Amino acid sequence: MLTVASNLKMDAQNTFAAGFRLKCDSIFAWCREHHVADGLDVGLSLSDMGLGLEVKTPVTKWVDLRAGVDWMPKFRMSTRFNLNTYSDGVPTGNFHHVAQLVYNNTGIEMDEIVKMHGVGSMVNFKLMADVYPVPSNRHWHVTAGFYAGTSMIGRAYNAKEEQPTLVGLNLYNRAYEYFTNLTDIFNVPLGGNTYMDPDMVEELQEKFRRYGRMGVHIGDFKDGTPYIMEPAPDGTVSAKAYVNHFKPYLGAGYSTDIDREGRWHFGVDLGVLFWGGAPDVINHDYVNGRDVNFTKELINVRGKVGRYIRTIKSFPVYPVLAIRFSYTIL
Repeated sequence: MLTVASNLKMDAQNTFAAGFRLKCDSIFAWCREHHVADGLDVGLSLSDMGLGLEVKTPVTKWVDLRAGVDWMPKFRMSTRFNLNTYSDGVPTGNFHHVAQLVYNNTGIEMDEIVKMHGVGSMVNFKLMADVYPVPSNRHWHVTAGFYAGTSMIGRAYNAKEEQPTLVGLNLYNRAYEYFTNLTDIFNVPLGGNTYMDPDMVEELQEKFRRYGRMGVHIGDFKDGTPYIMEPAPDGTVSAKAYVNHFKPYLGAGYSTDIDREGRWHFGVDLGVLFWGGAPDVINHDYVNGRDVNFTKELINVRGKVGRYIRTIKSFPVYPVLAIRFSYTIL
């Protein structure tokens, strides 16, 4: 009885397997006849989105589907900020007096110029549909698709050797806040039951008011208020550039075979990436406890940073130029 049941089960499995193979053969034959997923290309690309690895297959005689990953290696730029002292946003030009004051009280030597490093990098998955308006001409195509991946495309941060200067800046600004807001000059503790001489307190108050608060005048808010950038509490300065995670793409291109067998291919594509308007360049303002967007909130951004910001603003969409080499493996 068990043998009969086993044989029936085996026959059913064989029948199912044969039917499945027949169905697959029918699907593959239909795909070959209609040029749907009947080939597979693997390729490399080089573009201003970085180095790319991709695969391509036809989905109809009109359309090829491409998928892959683009990676932009890290690249570095540098810039410099000049430190100054300010009173109500107006430079007072007392950096050297402040630097001497900080050195006399802490031993920290401050530099007037702070060096910054800027690093950019991107990684994105891409999915593209190449549409051939004339099926008999497999050279010219229009492309629609998207990139999805990195949102933060760059960041700027101070060089390590600038850390003492930035720590000294923070110490000075804390002392500035304390003494310029002090009302009781007779009870400024030095430690234990020892208090600072009131005449010395008044002298320091007069110096702080005359010197002003220290920072970097990056630019102005749209209402004309100066934006004076100061370090984070840990004595660092940084900013980050952001775009959308999801980035639609539209473009056009040309491709051709470069060998007699038609297995090696070369292509050129030109298009635009919609990455969410001009990238946001964000610095956290620890004095006021909020983020400041250099791109959208500030005007008259100064120096090399200003040139970078103006360049960024000129690209609400990102132009993409790519060359591709591919090989047909199936």
